[in-house]
Amino acid sequence: MSECQAQARAAALRTDIERHNHLYHVRAEPEISDPQYDALYKELQELEHAFPGLVTPESPTQRVGGAPQKEFRRVRHIAPMLSLEKKEDLHELELFETDVRRKIPDFQPEYIVEPKIDGVSISVHYVDGLLALGVTRGDGEAGDDITANLRTIPDIPLRLACDGPPPKLLELRGEAYMIEADRIAMNGALRARGEKTFANTRNATAGSLKQLDPKLTAQRHLHAVFYALGAVDGIRFASHEDELETLKQFRVPVPALWFKVSCITDAEARARELKEREGELPYETDGSVIKVNDNATCERLGLKTNVPAYAVAYKRPEWFSETTTKLNNIVVQVGRTGVLSPVAEVETVFLEGTNISRITLHNAEEIRRKDIRIGDTVVIKRAGRVIPAVVRVVDDKRTGTERLFTMPDHCPSCNGPLVQRKLADGEAMEVALRCENEACPAQQARAIEYFAARGGLNVEGLGEIVADKLVERNLAHSPFDLFILTLEQLATLNLGSESAPRIFGEKNAARILAALEQARSAPLHKWIQALGLPSVGESTAIALATTHPSLASIAHSEKLQRVIELARIKEDIKQANPRARIHKGKPAAELAALTARHTELSARQDERKRTVASDGLGSEVGPAVAAEILAYFETKRGKALLDRVKTLGLQSPAAPAPAAATIPSPFAGKTVVVTGTLQHYSREAAHDTLRQHGAKVTDSVSKKTDFLIAGTDAGSKLAKAQQLGVKILGEAEFQKLLASSNASS
Repeated sequence: MSECQAQARAAALRTDIERHNHLYHVRAEPEISDPQYDALYKELQELEHAFPGLVTPESPTQRVGGAPQKEFRRVRHIAPMLSLEKKEDLHELELFETDVRRKIPDFQPEYIVEPKIDGVSISVHYVDGLLALGVTRGDGEAGDDITANLRTIPDIPLRLACDGPPPKLLELRGEAYMIEADRIAMNGALRARGEKTFANTRNATAGSLKQLDPKLTAQRHLHAVFYALGAVDGIRFASHEDELETLKQFRVPVPALWFKVSCITDAEARARELKEREGELPYETDGSVIKVNDNATCERLGLKTNVPAYAVAYKRPEWFSETTTKLNNIVVQVGRTGVLSPVAEVETVFLEGTNISRITLHNAEEIRRKDIRIGDTVVIKRAGRVIPAVVRVVDDKRTGTERLFTMPDHCPSCNGPLVQRKLADGEAMEVALRCENEACPAQQARAIEYFAARGGLNVEGLGEIVADKLVERNLAHSPFDLFILTLEQLATLNLGSESAPRIFGEKNAARILAALEQARSAPLHKWIQALGLPSVGESTAIALATTHPSLASIAHSEKLQRVIELARIKEDIKQANPRARIHKGKPAAELAALTARHTELSARQDERKRTVASDGLGSEVGPAVAAEILAYFETKRGKALLDRVKTLGLQSPAAPAPAAATIPSPFAGKTVVVTGTLQHYSREAAHDTLRQHGAKVTDSVSKKTDFLIAGTDAGSKLAKAQQLGVKILGEAEFQKLLASSNASS
């Protein structure tokens, strides 16, 4: 091979390898296998070895190299790397916006909301598209030159992927970080050598970046993400949104989740959403950053003392309430649908007003990712003040007696085989393991408990323990068996053990039987919810109940079939569109036939749309849900359900969902959403009350929403209602309107 040929091949290999690095490390979408990647890398190494003159600083082979440094050179930042002012609630954010509007009266609010990454701040300079300098934040005015170490991070491109001429200077600002599992693995290696370990990923990242030998940094599996610009020459951006999109095109890693919003209340709601979805991100977060999007406005706002006036860090205090406890055991629960869920049993600890002793660990992948072991000391928090979660392991407190957890090979309840289902795309597999044995005692007990819960038929007193014992004592194996129980069977039910009996009692038994008798005439939507039809929540249950007279009619519903058919017609129209890319270059005769077919399908679609609209299912039942419901009733379990309903005579004249109010009411015919926590109503009670007054209750806010009833801790729905100008009622106003309509009645 001539040197000219080698030069061309080496350039092609470098481009290919960097693209695959980006796909693997940044997008997590590898296109080739590890051996295929290694073959490309080895070919480049061999070319550069045979032709040393081909080696360039931006070559992937040069990410790790050079002798250890004696010390870090101090570098002054072109512009200071400033901290952000902290805000803790919506009121403080509103004051921030008021201040912006005061300085710029013609300001039209538009913000970018992105995660505040809890890593180590870095600045990376690209000169003519090549990585030239990497610096720590330091004191904000000057930092340490860690260029050699940053070059070892695969996320950071050595050359920007520009289509045209690269900018003369582009300074990127972001965070270096380490994934928790990598910290734990690194600590294990350090501990084995008797060296100092790191308590958290931030400390581990900082220590790794300050290694004098770049080869050691390369072994630490660091990552990076960028979210801001410093000095720029040769390129301009109109907005922060433009910056993020352009960096993405340059193959620079940017935050995976960020939002553009048009009001501060919506920004606050999106910040809450980011907190709820932080498990989707590969790095730990420290709240959110809310920035004015328009760069010209940012320049006009400038600085406020020593912080930017155009951006704030949003950090609600309750997001950071954590404590530690001992994880004593991991048990596996089998749910109503057969999904196995590992649950941590921890030493009881008091956090945010609640005693916590059990924490769901979701699935085996979550346990593996966080390297959670039986016997670990763990940091826990309450996500959104509701669900307790394990944040991380305090691995420095490991004694060596901790035990790895593995999911069982068979169902822990019935010893049946476990399966992993394919996802909707038909390719990937679910993370969850499932038991598909219909006779599984755990599934039967959970189905009974779900049936009797407040969201179902509200059979008070029939909770988890009673459901377990009914199945265990062979008295009930499905919700329908409850209707043939006798007073004596229930009254003598032993909720304890043979050695320590605890008898349920006649009074409790009579209460349950009375509730079951009342449930016979419950509205159809309550039955649909209680039976747990697939993908059916409250709104869908209401829609089905108001458009069908019985469960049997749902099982063979032409209305659901029409919803599915409409979706198929829409897909056929896409395929028959003569202007579609797949038909480009086809003969005129074929295109003419496609045009005719497209016209015919469009007419059918219009007709079917009118029919589906008149059926009254609205937007609550889409084609996927409709197909799943109909498929369920074709299964052995679905057919058995219908047979039991018919045999027990459970279809009553009172089956339809609540009809519209016949009394005057401000809610009659209105679309209402309830959000937050109400003091005098459960969510279900508020929904039922509204329906009794003729309202249509939905779960999401839209332009069609007439009222939003907002309790305490109302989040994104409140923000959206404010943005759309929806009428918002507090609980007191809600009660006042109900009282006025009741008085009128």
